Amino acid sequence: MSRVISTRPASSLYTPDRLRDLLSDAETNASSDWDRDFIETMQARLKQYGMGMHISSLQRHHLERIASSI
Repeated sequence: MSRVISTRPASSLYTPDRLRDLLSDAETNASSDWDRDFIETMQARLKQYGMGMHISSLQRHHLERIASSI
């Protein structure tokens, strides 16, 4: 049985400035290949879909985790 992944539009989670800031901070803080690939994919999706792109709770967790890494 497949599981449905719940997503929300980026516009319901962040302002455009906040999302850009998170992606910028995450790009700076990405310390592994996986983190860098994840952030590149998120940036490409934002460029393609704008604030209408959907973000899952797990993607949100990873984005905020990477952005806040020291």
